[in-house]
Amino acid sequence: MTLVEVIAQIDALKAEINRLRPIARETELRVLQKFRLDWNYHSNALEGNTLTYGETRAFLLHGVTAQGRPFRDYLDMKGHKEAIEYLEEFVRQNHELTEADIRGLHKVLLVEDHYVDAITVDGVPTRKLVHVGQYKQMPNSVRTSTGEMHFYASPEETPASMADLLNWYRRERASGELHPLLLAATFHIRFVNIHPFDDGNGRMARLLMNLILMQAGYTPVVININSKHEYLLALEKADSGELEDFILLVGQNLKHSLDIFLKAAHGEPVDDTPSLAEQAAVLNAKLKNAADNQSK
Repeated sequence: MTLVEVIAQIDALKAEINRLRPIARETELRVLQKFRLDWNYHSNALEGNTLTYGETRAFLLHGVTAQGRPFRDYLDMKGHKEAIEYLEEFVRQNHELTEADIRGLHKVLLVEDHYVDAITVDGVPTRKLVHVGQYKQMPNSVRTSTGEMHFYASPEETPASMADLLNWYRRERASGELHPLLLAATFHIRFVNIHPFDDGNGRMARLLMNLILMQAGYTPVVININSKHEYLLALEKADSGELEDFILLVGQNLKHSLDIFLKAAHGEPVDDTPSLAEQAAVLNAKLKNAADNQSK
């Protein structure tokens, strides 16, 4: 499917959803809850969070935690939930995005200062302290799959790079010449290329991409953990100036989100988590396997 075809489809879906408005408040709340759960789970999983979808759901909806999971994983999930709520309020108020907003969102997302593993510019493993809500204070180069070092904007370059990104975004948003999909996906690419923070850049890029889409009246995009390789490969190509694969990937996932919202608007079920009967059957199978193993 081409980018032109994807844009035509997402705009047709958006128009159909708008035609059905007003949509029952309960329906909107139900589908938004699904988007939040999916977004929280998949965006954190892309960064290595170990919570399962079921554990994420239990924690975010009921405050239930599972034994043996790192405390930081729960803290990241809590911060991401609150970051989404921050964005939703931002959209309701229709604010103009500023650097101060981005730093504030980062503070909400990461909750508190903490240490992370890092690599020096010489490729030596180290540890560094992440200051939430502040731009990076050390280089945050990464080693690619080929073993080469990938260099982002230096700490000294970051303030000017972020100011340039926000100026570009405000100009393009005001002109309306770029389709919101192109604007949001390109913002994501440019933000990742700067990597302005010591931690949380991937989650921040996806949050800000969705903020742009939501302000334009679209649903949020969820990059599925099963698409991680495709997502990272498309980002690598975008870093070399080939943007289309990444924008197409975002567009296809936006179409998926709009499809879900339209199903909900038509009264169809959208919760694809296993039913209680299915979960009970899985647990029963696990117990049976455990009993069989003990008897051997």
